[in-house]
Amino acid sequence: MVNKVDQDAMRDVNRKLMLQALFNAEQTSRSEIADQIALHKSTVTTIYRDVEDLGYIEELGEGAVSKAGGRKPKLIRFNRQFGYIVSFDLGRHHLRYLVARMTGETIARGQMTVTGMAYRDIKRAMLSYVAQLGDMHTERGLIGVGVAIHGVVEDNCVRYTPFHTDLLEHDLAAELTEELDVPVFLENEANLAAVYLRDFHDYDSEETYRNFAVVNIHNGIGAGIIQNERLFRGLHGEAGEIGRQVIINNDYLAAGKFDAPIHIEDLYAEDAMLSRLGVLKGQDEITRDDFLSLYMGGDSDAIALLQEWVHAISRTVYNLAQYAAPEAIFVHSRFIAGTPQLLDLLLQTYHEILPESDTPLFFAKNSVNKATLAGGVAIVTRHLLDMMGYELKFTMTEEDQADANWL
Repeated sequence: MVNKVDQDAMRDVNRKLMLQALFNAEQTSRSEIADQIALHKSTVTTIYRDVEDLGYIEELGEGAVSKAGGRKPKLIRFNRQFGYIVSFDLGRHHLRYLVARMTGETIARGQMTVTGMAYRDIKRAMLSYVAQLGDMHTERGLIGVGVAIHGVVEDNCVRYTPFHTDLLEHDLAAELTEELDVPVFLENEANLAAVYLRDFHDYDSEETYRNFAVVNIHNGIGAGIIQNERLFRGLHGEAGEIGRQVIINNDYLAAGKFDAPIHIEDLYAEDAMLSRLGVLKGQDEITRDDFLSLYMGGDSDAIALLQEWVHAISRTVYNLAQYAAPEAIFVHSRFIAGTPQLLDLLLQTYHEILPESDTPLFFAKNSVNKATLAGGVAIVTRHLLDMMGYELKFTMTEEDQADANWL
Protein backbone atom coordinates (compact mmCIF):
# COMPACT_ATOMS: atom_id res chain seq x y z
CA MET A 1 0.00 0.00 0.00
CA VAL A 2 1.36 3.42 -0.98
CA ASN A 3 1.38 5.81 1.98
CA LYS A 4 0.55 9.50 1.77
CA VAL A 5 4.20 10.59 1.85
CA ASP A 6 4.96 8.43 -1.19
CA GLN A 7 1.86 9.71 -2.96
CA ASP A 8 2.82 13.33 -2.32
CA ALA A 9 6.38 12.69 -3.54
CA MET A 10 5.08 10.99 -6.69
CA ARG A 11 2.63 13.81 -7.32
CA ASP A 12 5.44 16.37 -6.93
CA VAL A 13 7.65 14.48 -9.41
CA ASN A 14 4.78 14.23 -11.90
CA ARG A 15 4.07 17.95 -11.53
CA LYS A 16 7.70 18.76 -12.27
CA LEU A 17 7.71 16.46 -15.29
CA MET A 18 4.66 18.26 -16.63
CA LEU A 19 6.24 21.65 -15.96
CA GLN A 20 9.37 20.51 -17.76
CA ALA A 21 7.39 19.39 -20.82
CA LEU A 22 5.37 22.60 -20.76
CA PHE A 23 8.42 24.83 -20.33
CA ASN A 24 10.41 23.19 -23.14
CA ALA A 25 7.65 23.18 -25.77
CA GLU A 26 6.94 26.03 -28.17
CA GLN A 27 3.38 24.81 -27.98
CA THR A 28 1.82 21.57 -26.78
CA SER A 29 -1.40 20.07 -25.41
CA ARG A 30 -2.46 17.97 -22.46
CA SER A 31 -2.60 14.82 -24.58
CA GLU A 32 0.91 15.45 -25.98
CA ILE A 33 2.26 15.97 -22.47
CA ALA A 34 0.56 12.78 -21.28
CA ASP A 35 2.24 10.84 -24.10
CA GLN A 36 5.59 12.51 -23.51
CA ILE A 37 5.82 11.81 -19.79
CA ALA A 38 3.93 8.49 -19.97
CA LEU A 39 1.12 9.41 -17.58
CA HIS A 40 -2.57 8.66 -17.84
CA LYS A 41 -4.57 11.57 -19.23
CA SER A 42 -6.66 11.76 -16.05
CA THR A 43 -3.46 12.17 -13.99
CA VAL A 44 -2.25 14.91 -16.34
CA THR A 45 -5.63 16.64 -16.07
CA THR A 46 -5.39 16.71 -12.28
CA ILE A 47 -1.83 18.09 -12.36
CA TYR A 48 -2.86 20.51 -15.10
CA ARG A 49 -5.38 22.13 -12.78
CA ASP A 50 -2.70 22.59 -10.11
CA VAL A 51 -0.25 24.14 -12.60
CA GLU A 52 -3.01 26.31 -14.06
CA ASP A 53 -3.93 27.58 -10.59
CA LEU A 54 -0.30 28.62 -10.15
CA GLY A 55 -0.58 30.76 -13.30
CA TYR A 56 2.03 28.91 -15.36
CA ILE A 57 -0.20 27.97 -18.33
CA GLU A 58 -0.87 30.20 -21.32
CA GLU A 59 -3.64 29.11 -23.69
CA LEU A 60 -2.94 29.54 -27.41
CA GLY A 61 -6.21 28.45 -28.98
CA GLU A 62 -7.28 25.25 -30.71
CA GLY A 63 -5.04 22.99 -32.75
CA ALA A 64 -5.83 20.75 -35.71
CA VAL A 65 -7.85 17.59 -35.34
CA SER A 66 -5.71 14.42 -35.41
CA LYS A 67 -6.10 11.76 -38.08
CA ALA A 68 -8.01 9.67 -35.56
CA GLY A 69 -10.63 12.41 -35.34
CA GLY A 70 -12.19 13.74 -32.17
CA ARG A 71 -12.17 17.22 -30.70
CA LYS A 72 -9.60 19.84 -31.53
CA PRO A 73 -6.87 19.93 -28.85
CA LYS A 74 -6.39 23.04 -26.72
CA LEU A 75 -2.90 24.34 -27.41
CA ILE A 76 -0.90 25.61 -24.45
CA ARG A 77 2.60 26.68 -23.47
CA PHE A 78 4.42 27.98 -20.39
CA ASN A 79 3.06 31.43 -19.54
CA ARG A 80 5.56 33.97 -20.91
CA GLN A 81 3.60 36.79 -19.27
CA PHE A 82 3.69 35.33 -15.74
CA GLY A 83 6.27 37.78 -14.43
CA TYR A 84 9.82 39.02 -14.95
CA ILE A 85 13.24 38.51 -13.40
CA VAL A 86 16.00 41.08 -12.93
CA SER A 87 19.56 39.77 -13.18
CA PHE A 88 22.49 41.93 -11.99
CA ASP A 89 26.20 41.41 -12.68
CA LEU A 90 28.19 43.30 -10.05
CA GLY A 91 31.68 43.67 -11.50
CA ARG A 92 34.57 45.81 -10.36
CA HIS A 93 33.66 48.78 -12.55
CA HIS A 94 30.12 48.16 -13.81
CA LEU A 95 26.75 47.04 -12.58
CA ARG A 96 25.14 45.35 -15.57
CA TYR A 97 21.47 44.43 -15.54
CA LEU A 98 19.02 42.36 -17.54
CA VAL A 99 15.24 42.16 -17.33
CA ALA A 100 13.86 38.94 -18.79
CA ARG A 101 10.94 36.56 -18.78
CA MET A 102 11.20 33.30 -16.85
CA THR A 103 11.82 31.52 -20.15
CA GLY A 104 14.81 33.73 -20.95
CA GLU A 105 13.56 36.30 -23.48
CA THR A 106 15.08 39.74 -22.90
CA ILE A 107 12.81 42.66 -22.03
CA ALA A 108 15.46 45.29 -21.20
CA ARG A 109 19.15 45.54 -20.43
CA GLY A 110 21.86 48.09 -19.64
CA GLN A 111 24.67 49.04 -17.30
CA MET A 112 25.98 51.74 -14.98
CA THR A 113 29.42 52.57 -13.60
CA VAL A 114 30.06 51.66 -9.95
CA THR A 115 33.82 52.23 -9.69
CA GLY A 116 34.62 53.28 -6.13
CA MET A 117 30.97 53.22 -5.00
CA ALA A 118 30.19 52.16 -1.44
CA TYR A 119 27.95 49.19 -0.71
CA ARG A 120 24.96 51.31 0.30
CA ASP A 121 25.14 53.26 -2.97
CA ILE A 122 25.37 50.11 -5.08
CA LYS A 123 22.37 48.63 -3.27
CA ARG A 124 20.48 51.89 -3.70
CA ALA A 125 21.25 51.82 -7.44
CA MET A 126 19.85 48.28 -7.70
CA LEU A 127 16.69 49.23 -5.83
CA SER A 128 16.22 52.42 -7.84
CA TYR A 129 16.52 50.56 -11.12
CA VAL A 130 13.95 47.96 -10.08
CA ALA A 131 11.57 50.59 -8.68
CA GLN A 132 11.10 52.30 -12.04
CA LEU A 133 10.33 49.08 -13.95
CA GLY A 134 6.69 48.65 -12.90
CA ASP A 135 5.02 45.43 -14.04
CA MET A 136 6.67 45.46 -17.51
CA HIS A 137 3.33 44.32 -19.01
CA THR A 138 3.42 41.04 -17.08
CA GLU A 139 0.77 39.57 -14.82
CA ARG A 140 2.73 39.57 -11.56
CA GLY A 141 5.56 41.98 -12.21
CA LEU A 142 8.90 41.30 -10.52
CA ILE A 143 9.09 37.72 -9.22
CA GLY A 144 12.79 37.24 -8.49
CA VAL A 145 16.29 38.74 -8.61
CA GLY A 146 19.67 37.20 -9.36
CA VAL A 147 23.03 38.80 -8.56
CA ALA A 148 26.32 37.64 -10.07
CA ILE A 149 29.26 38.07 -7.70
CA HIS A 150 32.87 38.12 -8.86
CA GLY A 151 34.03 35.95 -6.00
CA VAL A 152 32.92 33.01 -3.87
CA VAL A 153 29.30 32.57 -2.83
CA GLU A 154 28.14 30.12 -0.16
CA ASP A 155 24.63 29.74 1.26
CA ASN A 156 23.52 32.83 -0.68
CA CYS A 157 26.14 35.03 0.98
CA VAL A 158 29.42 36.46 -0.33
CA ARG A 159 32.30 34.52 1.20
CA TYR A 160 35.17 36.11 -0.76
CA THR A 161 35.55 38.85 -3.33
CA PRO A 162 38.53 41.01 -4.32
CA PHE A 163 36.15 43.81 -5.39
CA HIS A 164 33.55 45.69 -3.32
CA THR A 165 34.89 44.01 -0.19
CA ASP A 166 32.23 45.67 1.98
CA LEU A 167 29.92 42.98 0.55
CA LEU A 168 31.55 40.66 3.10
CA GLU A 169 30.02 42.69 5.93
CA HIS A 170 26.45 42.59 4.60
CA ASP A 171 23.79 40.04 3.67
CA LEU A 172 22.93 41.48 0.26
CA ALA A 173 20.40 38.78 -0.63
CA ALA A 174 18.48 39.17 2.63
CA GLU A 175 18.50 42.97 2.43
CA LEU A 176 17.25 43.04 -1.17
CA THR A 177 14.62 40.41 -0.38
CA GLU A 178 13.30 42.55 2.48
CA GLU A 179 13.18 45.67 0.28
CA LEU A 180 11.72 44.04 -2.84
CA ASP A 181 9.60 41.29 -1.27
CA VAL A 182 10.81 38.71 -3.82
CA PRO A 183 13.42 35.93 -3.57
CA VAL A 184 17.00 37.02 -4.31
CA PHE A 185 19.76 34.58 -5.26
CA LEU A 186 23.52 35.21 -5.39
CA GLU A 187 25.93 33.13 -7.46
CA ASN A 188 29.50 33.29 -8.74
CA GLU A 189 29.66 34.94 -12.18
CA ALA A 190 31.64 32.13 -13.86
CA ASN A 191 29.17 29.58 -12.50
CA LEU A 192 26.35 31.57 -14.08
CA ALA A 193 28.21 31.66 -17.40
CA ALA A 194 28.37 27.85 -17.28
CA VAL A 195 24.67 27.63 -16.42
CA TYR A 196 23.95 29.88 -19.40
CA LEU A 197 25.75 27.61 -21.87
CA ARG A 198 24.03 24.56 -20.40
CA ASP A 199 20.51 26.02 -20.36
CA PHE A 200 20.58 28.15 -23.51
CA HIS A 201 22.85 25.76 -25.52
CA ASP A 202 24.47 28.84 -27.08
CA TYR A 203 27.49 27.22 -28.73
CA ASP A 204 28.35 26.12 -32.25
CA SER A 205 27.84 22.40 -31.88
CA GLU A 206 24.88 20.13 -32.41
CA GLU A 207 26.30 17.95 -29.66
CA THR A 208 25.00 18.62 -26.17
CA TYR A 209 27.83 18.63 -23.64
CA ARG A 210 26.97 17.16 -20.23
CA ASN A 211 30.43 17.84 -18.75
CA PHE A 212 32.20 21.10 -19.60
CA ALA A 213 33.90 24.14 -18.11
CA VAL A 214 33.65 27.85 -18.86
CA VAL A 215 36.66 30.08 -18.20
CA ASN A 216 35.78 33.73 -17.60
CA ILE A 217 38.69 36.16 -18.03
CA HIS A 218 37.53 39.59 -16.93
CA ASN A 219 38.56 41.54 -13.84
CA GLY A 220 39.54 38.16 -12.37
CA ILE A 221 39.86 34.64 -13.78
CA GLY A 222 37.37 31.97 -12.80
CA ALA A 223 35.81 28.79 -14.11
CA GLY A 224 32.28 27.46 -13.98
CA ILE A 225 32.15 23.66 -14.06
CA ILE A 226 29.23 21.52 -15.20
CA GLN A 227 29.44 17.83 -14.28
CA ASN A 228 26.72 15.46 -15.45
CA GLU A 229 24.63 18.53 -16.31
CA ARG A 230 24.86 19.81 -12.71
CA LEU A 231 26.75 22.86 -11.53
CA PHE A 232 29.74 21.74 -9.45
CA ARG A 233 30.33 24.24 -6.65
CA GLY A 234 32.79 22.36 -4.46
CA LEU A 235 33.62 22.95 -0.81
CA HIS A 236 32.22 26.32 0.37
CA GLY A 237 31.39 27.21 -3.26
CA GLU A 238 35.08 27.59 -4.11
CA ALA A 239 35.28 25.24 -7.12
CA GLY A 240 36.61 26.94 -10.23
CA GLU A 241 38.70 29.63 -8.55
CA ILE A 242 41.49 28.92 -11.04
CA GLY A 243 42.69 32.51 -11.03
CA ARG A 244 43.98 31.95 -7.51
CA GLN A 245 46.43 29.26 -8.64
CA VAL A 246 49.96 30.10 -7.53
CA ILE A 247 52.55 30.83 -10.20
CA ILE A 248 55.92 29.11 -9.78
CA ASN A 249 59.28 30.26 -11.21
CA ASN A 250 57.88 33.39 -12.78
CA ASP A 251 60.28 36.02 -14.10
CA TYR A 252 58.48 38.73 -12.15
CA LEU A 253 58.99 36.77 -8.93
CA ALA A 254 62.68 36.40 -9.70
CA ALA A 255 62.97 40.11 -10.28
CA GLY A 256 61.43 40.78 -6.88
CA LYS A 257 58.58 42.89 -8.27
CA PHE A 258 55.85 41.06 -6.34
CA ASP A 259 55.40 39.65 -2.88
CA ALA A 260 54.82 35.87 -2.98
CA PRO A 261 52.57 34.11 -3.54
CA ILE A 262 51.55 35.40 -6.94
CA HIS A 263 48.32 34.15 -8.45
CA ILE A 264 47.47 33.72 -12.12
CA GLU A 265 44.94 36.56 -12.04
CA ASP A 266 47.45 38.91 -10.38
CA LEU A 267 49.24 39.02 -13.73
CA TYR A 268 46.74 37.91 -16.38
CA ALA A 269 43.25 39.11 -15.42
CA GLU A 270 42.09 41.96 -17.63
CA ASP A 271 42.67 44.71 -15.06
CA ALA A 272 46.14 43.34 -14.27
CA MET A 273 47.07 43.40 -17.95
CA LEU A 274 45.85 46.98 -18.37
CA SER A 275 47.80 48.03 -15.28
CA ARG A 276 50.99 46.35 -16.48
CA LEU A 277 50.84 48.07 -19.87
CA GLY A 278 50.11 51.37 -18.12
CA VAL A 279 53.30 51.00 -16.10
CA LEU A 280 55.31 50.29 -19.26
CA LYS A 281 53.83 53.32 -21.00
CA GLY A 282 54.00 55.62 -18.00
CA GLN A 283 50.24 56.15 -18.02
CA ASP A 284 47.93 56.07 -15.01
CA GLU A 285 45.06 54.56 -16.96
CA ILE A 286 44.84 52.41 -20.09
CA THR A 287 41.53 51.06 -21.35
CA ARG A 288 40.95 47.76 -23.07
CA ASP A 289 40.38 49.59 -26.35
CA ASP A 290 43.69 51.46 -25.88
CA PHE A 291 45.48 48.17 -25.22
CA LEU A 292 44.04 46.45 -28.29
CA SER A 293 44.66 49.49 -30.51
CA LEU A 294 48.32 49.49 -29.49
CA TYR A 295 48.50 45.75 -30.16
CA MET A 296 46.93 46.08 -33.60
CA GLY A 297 49.21 49.02 -34.32
CA GLY A 298 52.32 46.93 -33.70
CA ASP A 299 53.33 48.33 -30.31
CA SER A 300 56.08 46.05 -28.99
CA ASP A 301 55.02 46.27 -25.32
CA ALA A 302 51.39 45.41 -26.08
CA ILE A 303 52.42 42.56 -28.38
CA ALA A 304 54.81 41.09 -25.82
CA LEU A 305 52.24 41.29 -23.03
CA LEU A 306 49.46 39.67 -25.06
CA GLN A 307 51.78 36.92 -26.27
CA GLU A 308 52.71 36.23 -22.65
CA TRP A 309 48.97 36.32 -21.78
CA VAL A 310 48.12 33.78 -24.48
CA HIS A 311 50.76 31.35 -23.21
CA ALA A 312 49.62 31.76 -19.59
CA ILE A 313 45.93 31.29 -20.44
CA SER A 314 46.60 28.28 -22.67
CA ARG A 315 48.51 26.59 -19.82
CA THR A 316 45.77 27.46 -17.34
CA VAL A 317 43.11 25.99 -19.63
CA TYR A 318 45.24 22.90 -20.25
CA ASN A 319 45.68 22.36 -16.51
CA LEU A 320 41.93 22.69 -16.03
CA ALA A 321 41.40 20.05 -18.72
CA GLN A 322 43.70 17.71 -16.80
CA TYR A 323 42.01 18.36 -13.45
CA ALA A 324 38.39 18.06 -14.55
CA ALA A 325 38.60 16.06 -17.82
CA PRO A 326 35.58 17.87 -19.34
CA GLU A 327 34.13 17.18 -22.78
CA ALA A 328 34.86 20.80 -23.77
CA ILE A 329 36.18 24.08 -22.39
CA PHE A 330 34.72 27.46 -23.39
CA VAL A 331 36.58 30.74 -22.92
CA HIS A 332 35.02 34.16 -22.37
CA SER A 333 37.44 37.03 -22.94
CA ARG A 334 36.87 40.58 -24.11
CA PHE A 335 40.49 40.69 -25.27
CA ILE A 336 39.71 37.93 -27.78
CA ALA A 337 36.32 39.43 -28.63
CA GLY A 338 38.07 42.69 -29.53
CA THR A 339 40.97 41.00 -31.38
CA PRO A 340 39.76 37.72 -32.95
CA GLN A 341 43.24 36.75 -34.21
CA LEU A 342 44.20 36.16 -30.57
CA LEU A 343 41.92 33.13 -30.70
CA ASP A 344 44.03 31.49 -33.40
CA LEU A 345 47.14 32.10 -31.31
CA LEU A 346 45.45 30.72 -28.18
CA LEU A 347 44.27 27.58 -29.99
CA GLN A 348 47.69 27.06 -31.55
CA THR A 349 49.42 27.42 -28.19
CA TYR A 350 46.91 25.15 -26.45
CA HIS A 351 47.36 22.38 -29.02
CA GLU A 352 51.15 22.71 -28.91
CA ILE A 353 51.01 21.57 -25.27
CA LEU A 354 49.15 18.39 -26.23
CA PRO A 355 48.41 18.17 -29.98
CA GLU A 356 45.75 15.48 -29.64
CA SER A 357 43.95 16.66 -26.53
CA ASP A 358 40.58 15.00 -25.95
CA THR A 359 39.19 18.27 -24.60
CA PRO A 360 38.47 20.80 -27.36
CA LEU A 361 38.78 24.52 -26.63
CA PHE A 362 36.16 26.96 -27.91
CA PHE A 363 35.77 30.72 -27.76
CA ALA A 364 32.21 31.49 -26.68
CA LYS A 365 32.03 34.52 -28.97
CA ASN A 366 28.28 35.02 -28.86
CA SER A 367 28.02 35.15 -25.09
CA VAL A 368 31.00 37.14 -23.81
CA ASN A 369 28.77 39.83 -22.31
CA LYS A 370 25.40 38.16 -21.87
CA ALA A 371 26.29 34.77 -20.38
CA THR A 372 26.48 35.79 -16.73
CA LEU A 373 23.29 37.86 -16.83
CA ALA A 374 21.22 35.30 -18.71
CA GLY A 375 22.62 32.53 -16.51
CA GLY A 376 21.28 34.52 -13.57
CA VAL A 377 17.80 34.45 -15.11
CA ALA A 378 18.03 30.67 -15.53
CA ILE A 379 19.13 30.12 -11.92
CA VAL A 380 16.30 32.29 -10.55
CA THR A 381 13.73 30.53 -12.73
CA ARG A 382 14.92 27.13 -11.55
CA HIS A 383 14.69 28.21 -7.91
CA LEU A 384 11.21 29.65 -8.36
CA LEU A 385 9.94 26.50 -10.08
CA ASP A 386 11.96 24.17 -7.80
CA MET A 387 13.43 22.58 -10.95
CA MET A 388 17.17 22.52 -10.23
CA GLY A 389 17.69 18.94 -11.40
CA TYR A 390 15.57 19.03 -14.54
CA GLU A 391 16.46 19.81 -18.15
CA LEU A 392 14.97 23.19 -19.06
CA LYS A 393 15.47 24.83 -22.44
CA PHE A 394 15.67 28.60 -22.24
CA THR A 395 15.32 30.90 -25.24
CA MET A 396 16.31 34.39 -26.31
CA THR A 397 14.94 36.85 -28.81
CA GLU A 398 16.39 36.65 -32.33
CA GLU A 399 17.95 40.08 -31.79
CA ASP A 400 19.82 38.88 -28.71
CA GLN A 401 20.96 35.69 -30.43
CA ALA A 402 22.44 37.73 -33.27
CA ASP A 403 24.07 40.39 -31.09
CA ALA A 404 27.55 39.34 -29.98
CA ASN A 405 28.33 42.78 -28.47
CA TRP A 406 25.47 42.70 -26.03
CA LEU A 407 26.38 45.61 -23.74
